[in-house]
Amino acid sequence: MSRILIIIAVLPALILLGFIYMRDRKEKPPVKLMVLLLALGAGTIIPAVIAEFIGQLIVAQTDTDHQTMLMVLCFLVIGIVEELGKYLVTVCTTWKSREFQHSYDGVIYMVCASLGFAILENILYVASGGIGTGILRAFTAIPLHCTVGVIMGALYAKGREAAYAGDHAGMVGFMAWAYIVPVFIHGLYDYLVMAASYGYISEAWVFLILGVMYVLSIFLIFYCSAHDRRIDGRPETADYGMYRMDFRRPGRGYYYPDQPDYRAGYPGYPGGDAYGQAGGYMQNTNYNPYNGGYTQGMNQYPGNGYVQEMNQYPGNGYAQGMNQYPQTGVNPYRQQENPGSQNYPQSYTSNGTGTDYGMTGYNGQGQK
Repeated sequence: MSRILIIIAVLPALILLGFIYMRDRKEKPPVKLMVLLLALGAGTIIPAVIAEFIGQLIVAQTDTDHQTMLMVLCFLVIGIVEELGKYLVTVCTTWKSREFQHSYDGVIYMVCASLGFAILENILYVASGGIGTGILRAFTAIPLHCTVGVIMGALYAKGREAAYAGDHAGMVGFMAWAYIVPVFIHGLYDYLVMAASYGYISEAWVFLILGVMYVLSIFLIFYCSAHDRRIDGRPETADYGMYRMDFRRPGRGYYYPDQPDYRAGYPGYPGGDAYGQAGGYMQNTNYNPYNGGYTQGMNQYPGNGYVQEMNQYPGNGYAQGMNQYPQTGVNPYRQQENPGSQNYPQSYTSNGTGTDYGMTGYNGQGQK
């Protein structure tokens, strides 16, 4: 198989996948997981071929007319088998994944599995049919797999959201529809194509369903992208938290249940209790040794602020206050040389590491 044929067989699916991937405006999923789903989706073609071969043998034994056999084959064999493989590999891989936190993630993951299947299937068809087959399928079969992937992914995300919310009935319903609807669309497309090839129906029906698929898939991609949201019950601000330990890129999974030290959430996260506060770091009112927040505490200990306190204790400023306080040492600003300054716990600079009037300096080292 020449490189040209491989490019024709693979490129259309990659273009569609790239477009859908770039529509993720919040937090793009990891490429490694997408590649894994592409590979798993392609791998489902092996059991699908076996199951379809067995299904064809069974359908051929039935005493029905040819058109009915086509309908049974498309809806009850091809559609069920092919969509089941994509559905299972995606659910088994991503259901409990920490990378499945937004609704649009479900669309991307299902499309990866669907297009992985479509790529390998397309390579096999193009290898036997040539360039013309590749070009034709680039506008028919590839968009079909993409469309059912988008629909399946959107409903899959709804099911996962219901599971996070504890809605078991809703979860079962959405997960069932996530499989049933793609099976019906896939079966309908295959039946119309086969029936038209045998002259049972007009080819106009094929173009009609293709047009509907194009419109439906484009609408769902833009809609799901525009309404992308967290489905795990955590606030959107969790994507921009300060507590992730293993940074791979901004955003994913800052508040995992196996990280109890980071369970508070971002500032204002309801019910948070990290750092001993009730409303996030900046709202801390119990941050020792000050009573009122890190910055507020210094405004209240014991006067009106770090600089103001020096202006009031005991004179009118650092230079005047220290010079006016009885000093007997050689250097009035160093405690170890100034026995007369013992009433202060430690002088202002104290070799640059002391504390001022019983409190740590602005950054703990006598420096602002």
